[in-house]
Amino acid sequence: MKKVIFIITAIIVFGCNNSKKLDVNKEKVAKKELRPFFDSDEIDHYYLNFSEEDFTEILMKEKNTPKELEFIDLFVHHFPDTIPKENFEKILLNYSYKKSNLSHKQQKEIENVFSEKDSLQDTFAACAAEYRDIFIFKKKKETVGIVKICFKCGRVQFVGNKIDTEGFGLWSELDKLHNIVRSNEKKP
Repeated sequence: MKKVIFIITAIIVFGCNNSKKLDVNKEKVAKKELRPFFDSDEIDHYYLNFSEEDFTEILMKEKNTPKELEFIDLFVHHFPDTIPKENFEKILLNYSYKKSNLSHKQQKEIENVFSEKDSLQDTFAACAAEYRDIFIFKKKKETVGIVKICFKCGRVQFVGNKIDTEGFGLWSELDKLHNIVRSNEKKP
């Protein structure tokens, strides 16, 4: 079991650092803006400042607590796979995710990024995800969608979307999104 955990840790730590990103600035993407992925009137952004060393420490434990196992699912796996019945924001705060104060303008810019386009995304992530950024889309205070993003390797997980998100994930889209929510920070 420790061998498997060590291999997973090695992939996470070294995989992202050695992955190559295509320069998509040269690729043409149609500017035709279509429908947003979520019918929402509010967008919240949560961010986790968590080191790889701290995560490795959790992974290398002989036996994880239920809370640590839930955190692992949230941070690297596909949790949640549906809109949770309980307050998802409470879960994020429980694991030290911090809520950003987004202006109305930033929320509009985020909505524009998370909208249907004629994208030609054809590259895929080369490492395991570390979902440090989570967006919660709400309609009348009810969660209607969740998007988890790893800006380091480009993985994106959508929950609750009614529109096809298959072409989403161009590095230009992710860079734009990163600049909106973490403009004062260098992209990994």
